[in-house]
Amino acid sequence: MKAVWTIARREIKVLFDHPTGYILLIVFVGINDFLFFRQAYLLNAATLRPMMDLLPWMFLFFVPAVTMRAVAEDTRTGTLEVVLAQPVTEPELLLGKYLGQVLFLWIALALTLPVCFGLAIGADLESGVMVAQYAGAALLALGLAGVGLWASAISANQITAFIIGVFVMFLLVLVGLDPLLVGLPPTLGNIAAQLGVLSHFVNIGRGVIDLRDAVYFVSLAGIFLLLGYLALMTRKLTPRGETLKRLRLGTVMLIAALVVTNLFGRRIGGRLDLTPGNAYTLSRATRELARNVPDLVTIKLFASKELPSEVSILHRDLRDLLSDYRSAGRGKIRIVFGDPASDSTMMQDARSLGIPSVQFNVVGQGELKVKEGYLGIAVQYAGQNKTIPFVQRSDDLEYRLSSFIRALTVAERPKVSLLTPAANPQVQRSFNQLREALDQNYDVRTLTLESDTLAPGNPAVIVVAGSPESLTDSVVERVRTYLAGGGGALVMASGMQLPEQSFFATPRMPAWNRVLEPYGVSVRSDMVFDHASNERVVLPSQFGRVLVPYPFWARVVSTRASVVNEQVPGAFYPWGSSLDTAGARPGTVLPLLVTSRAAGVKSSEVFLEPTQQFPTDSLSVRVVAALVNTLAAENDSGPPGRLVVVGNEDLVSDRNVQNAPENMSFVLNAVDWLSQDESLITIRAKERTPPPLVFSNETLRDTVKYANVGGVPGALILLGILRLLRRKRLADRPYQRGGAEAA
Repeated sequence: MKAVWTIARREIKVLFDHPTGYILLIVFVGINDFLFFRQAYLLNAATLRPMMDLLPWMFLFFVPAVTMRAVAEDTRTGTLEVVLAQPVTEPELLLGKYLGQVLFLWIALALTLPVCFGLAIGADLESGVMVAQYAGAALLALGLAGVGLWASAISANQITAFIIGVFVMFLLVLVGLDPLLVGLPPTLGNIAAQLGVLSHFVNIGRGVIDLRDAVYFVSLAGIFLLLGYLALMTRKLTPRGETLKRLRLGTVMLIAALVVTNLFGRRIGGRLDLTPGNAYTLSRATRELARNVPDLVTIKLFASKELPSEVSILHRDLRDLLSDYRSAGRGKIRIVFGDPASDSTMMQDARSLGIPSVQFNVVGQGELKVKEGYLGIAVQYAGQNKTIPFVQRSDDLEYRLSSFIRALTVAERPKVSLLTPAANPQVQRSFNQLREALDQNYDVRTLTLESDTLAPGNPAVIVVAGSPESLTDSVVERVRTYLAGGGGALVMASGMQLPEQSFFATPRMPAWNRVLEPYGVSVRSDMVFDHASNERVVLPSQFGRVLVPYPFWARVVSTRASVVNEQVPGAFYPWGSSLDTAGARPGTVLPLLVTSRAAGVKSSEVFLEPTQQFPTDSLSVRVVAALVNTLAAENDSGPPGRLVVVGNEDLVSDRNVQNAPENMSFVLNAVDWLSQDESLITIRAKERTPPPLVFSNETLRDTVKYANVGGVPGALILLGILRLLRRKRLADRPYQRGGAEAA
């Protein structure tokens, strides 16, 4: 190992003692940071995914450029024979050069870390996900470096080695892309996808380090290092000798073993989940639910063996998740895997459960092709069943399955009364998706305030989205009595009335403020705007369609101060109002959602045009959602109650939740907390949208960008000049004899 490390240090020293190494680093870091910030600032999201999505294509040219001279240059100059004449073996030489190239690539990755520090200024970063992403990038470099070293070992010309390396890496990156797999049979397409680097790298990029993906990249490096060793030994051994034949046979057998391990090693266990809240690991509440089911629960996965490659990772996630359920159930949860396409009994079972075959539309090679298959799940218990006809995503699957098990095994579900009044009858809002989401775990009923009875525990929670023009004294008193008796209420109301066909919104006093008055909380008659954290809208212009920021569509941030919003990074907050909590008693109110520091309000008639000028004075953090819990305050003499108040009645309307699923997660968490069933919150839909990227001002935003795009490459240029000048001075220094002769 000493020889290996000596050779590795020499490789790194050679790269840093010549301008080539610095030029490669400067080009890589400069292009990478430029493309990243261009995409990240457009998305306004604090995530490294834009960089990770481009990294395989960046490495496609960067890795061959780094590795092309590793062996080829020594072969051309005759240095290779001189080195091997020393007490250094071919494996030690190859591993030493490989280690040196990998360390150089990892140094290049480390030079992108200032991007993370810049993002940390504008957001609360998901550090675990970023650790996993850099681990995936390091593994990608590990695998591709083996390809580059092999290309350098089979050629004595650096340019030839570069071209061969680019070509082979291009095939490995391209082989998993859907447009190229359209014409392949599904089974062959899945095999090709498993052999490509993208499917394995994307899986780690989401924040989960799976042992199968790590094995793939290590195997990729091992295969090409074996091929590189074979190339070196071919020059040394007799072309038709028995030793070379045995070496070739052994190399082929080892490579075949590594390929088979990756193709059929689906049951390889081991997974490190670094996502917030362990999004891809069963929560404690799910494990307790699975362990305590009263009788046997059967979960059936209907999945075709010949699925298109674009859902192969999803299929793998499903099998992993269901295996976790089986382990957590300790014999009480049975998992059945079946292929309706090849088993007539499973096909009849799927049809009886309402799981049809699905057509997959795949675009490629200039045409649209249709592929059919099954990918559905059914949960069965005591003659009842609940199904997911087609699984489109896995990030919310734990919540859906646990909700199904809970709904099937719980004798009586809590009641939730839903009320969606509108002060302006002309403004039509629908909340069908909210009702469907609540119906998974609650008995949802429509509330009529004038006639329905309100008793503590029946319903468990009142959910209000909207505000009537007024509330009678009797209704106000009934709701206050309900809250004082231990009931919970989620109130979503706006202090601005939006017109149906007009560009002006008018202030109003929400009727629910009369109910909230004893708690010292109210919805203000204003509209919040945020200069720094907002969504963009598309507007026509003389140059085409352009994206412009729309401050009235704020992107609010979660305080993560309660179980309600602990796992919610933020929410989309269009045309909403702020809350006044100044009159609340100390310890009873907890802000849940807030704006950035660059937020203000308009309290008179509001013009909704996106291109208008917004004020820049009186900007501060505004509270837009708050939790009220008088039972949590010590020695509180006010009325008891549990409430969640949001200054936006459109937060979970159907037109908003499709593009902002985090809004639905927040509201469902609030309902669970109000019903005092907090176990559901821990297994809420585990979709992890990255936190919004919010800087206090444009100057800081630009500083972060240019410090990375220009500052890091500039520092490399300065470092390279200083080191090269120092080497030149040492080279120009006249030779001086030392020791006794000099004396």
